[in-house]
This record gives sequence, C-alpha cells and structure tokens, in this order.
Amino acid sequence: MKRFKYLIYGVLMLSLVISGCSRQTEPEVVEEKKITVETMQSVLDDISVETTISGSFKASDEVDVVPKVMGKVTNVSVKEGQVVSKGQVLFTLDSQNAQSAVRNAKAAVENAQTAVETARISMERAEQQYNNAVLNYERSKQLYDAGAIPLTQLEQAELAASPLSLELAKTQYYQAQVAVDTAKGSLSDANIALGDFTVTAPISGTITAVNVNSGNVFGGGPAIKISNLANLTMKVDVSENLIKYFVVGETMDINVKSAGDTILSGKVKEILPPSQGSLTYPVEILVSNPPSEVKAGMFAEINIATESRNQVIAVPSEAVVVKEGNTIVYIIEKNKAKLISVKTGLDNGKMVEITEGLNEGMEVVVKGQNFLEDGALVSVVKQEE
Repeated sequence: MKRFKYLIYGVLMLSLVISGCSRQTEPEVVEEKKITVETMQSVLDDISVETTISGSFKASDEVDVVPKVMGKVTNVSVKEGQVVSKGQVLFTLDSQNAQSAVRNAKAAVENAQTAVETARISMERAEQQYNNAVLNYERSKQLYDAGAIPLTQLEQAELAASPLSLELAKTQYYQAQVAVDTAKGSLSDANIALGDFTVTAPISGTITAVNVNSGNVFGGGPAIKISNLANLTMKVDVSENLIKYFVVGETMDINVKSAGDTILSGKVKEILPPSQGSLTYPVEILVSNPPSEVKAGMFAEINIATESRNQVIAVPSEAVVVKEGNTIVYIIEKNKAKLISVKTGLDNGKMVEITEGLNEGMEVVVKGQNFLEDGALVSVVKQEE
C-alpha cells in the first residue's frame, strides 16, 4: 500500500515537470527599427559664395525749391504726390509792392523816351541853325573881303557859326538815350523781381513735400521738394576688397525684398574716392524706369559673387556631417545607410562642393543623417529638388 502511494506521487511529479517544459516558449525575435530619412541625388552644379551689400533708393534728381523772396503766400497750386512739369506754377507770394515798382519803372521808361525825342528835335534844330550860321559866315567873309561890311559884323557871323551849341545838343541827346537804356534796365530788373513772387518748378517730377500754406507768411527755407521718380539711384558704401567688382557703366542685379523680391538692373553711375579716414567707397547705381512697386526710400541688396566653382559635384550643405573628426555623408544602398568619407570645397550655406568621395547621381541623405550609423536600416523619402 505504501509502495502504491509513492508510485502515485512520482507520477504526479513527473507530470508537473512535463507540463512545465511544454509551456516554455521559443525566444522572441526583435525586428530592427528603420530610420526615416530624406535623400537627394548629388548633382553637377555651379556654386558661388556671395557677399551682400545693402543700400536704399532715392530719387535720381531731387530739388528743394527755395523762393528768392519772402512774403505772404497768396496761393498754393500743388499738393504732395502731384506730378508737375518744368516751369509749372507751384505757388505765389503777395507781389503788390513789386507790381508798383514795375509800374514806376514803365513810367520812367516812357519819360526817358519822351526826353530822347525832345533832345532829338533840339539837336536837329541846333544842327540846322549851325549849318545856316556857317553859310552866313562864309557870305559875310566874302562881303568883308570886298569891303562891303565892317569887321564887327564879320566877327558876329563867326561867333554865330560856332559848333558849341550843336555839340551841347548832341551831348544832351546822347545823355537822353543813356537815360532810356538805364530806365529799360530798371524795368527789366523790376519785372524779374516781380517774377520771383511766382514760384515755378525748376524740374519735372513729383511733389514729395509741401511746406507752405496759403495765407501764411513764408520766412525762408525749402518750400517745396520735387523728386524725379522716373529714375532711382541706390547709394552704397563698398569696402576696398569689394570695390573691384564695381565698374562705371556696367550693370548689376539689385534685389528689392520689400517689393516681392523684385530683381532690377542697375548701372554703376559713379564711384567716389573714400573720405578721409574711411575705407569704403561711395558708389551710386542708377535704375531707369523702375516698376511702380519699387519706390524711393526702399532698401535693396546687391549680391556679389566673390568666389565660384563651375560644374562641380555638389550636395546640400546639411548633408555633410562631421563625425569623430571626419567629414562624412551617408548614401543609400539596398535600404541601408552607408557612411562615406568625403572632402569638401566651396560652401555657400546651401550647397557644398564635394571634391572627393562622391560621384554624380548618388543618393545622399539630407535629413535624418544625424541619427544614422553605418549599415542602419532606413525608410527613404526622396526630397524634391
């Protein structure tokens, strides 16, 4: 009986061991996780490093209109933004005194002309009298020589034939003519002075400032500003190491970001020497007939290509990684990342030249490269070029 118990106990223990062994599972296989990356093919490209020079636009021709006289403003004929032509009336000043001066000058001319006419008549009369006196003297001399008249009568005839009266009349006539010329000069001056009270545009352009009001007394200074906005100039200060890229008469591309990245063509108009103590050259660039969205006062940029490489193997700059002191990129082969050591050349911040390590058309990782190791499995998303 006792042996039977031990037999049953042994069977139970064996069944527990077998049951435990049957429940033991196979080891679970862990699948390697793929790293998502973006790629782009290496290409043949032109790369340049650019230096940006900034400046602002101003009207190519600006004039501050300053009247020659002061006085009360009687009328303002223009407003800001108005386009005017050369010679167009801008505003007028009270000219009553100037008009009175013109009237007086005209009267003086008329009086002087009357005096000339009077002097002319007197001179002609004196000339006739002199001619008659000379004839009378010649007859009297003949009569005296014949003993027909006394000496006293001859002397009287000689005295009457003196040219002094005629010379005096001629002098008076000349002086009267000079007086006319002087009066006419005064009238011309008076008319010019009167014209100063009517202020006109010295150039054609756009009114950009009006500093006078009708009824106010103008006391001096710029009254109106006129700008020729048909052409703009960009003034920049260029360092001595970049001035070689600027040549008078040559054209340059100008980028106006505030006008939707508009690219304008400008011509180098003038290069001035640096001022004392300065190492920059003032340069003026002319832009003819700019589009309406580009206005005076806007800032613009000129990009100067200071170094360039043509048709070289290039990849985006972010594709290049420095790892353990080595410059590398990752390319994709059979859905795995492959580390490639490279040598780089010119880098403009967007694209970098690869001088060794890559060929054209290789699939290079441009995003996700910082999470890769050599041989890592990847899931590729191609970047649009």
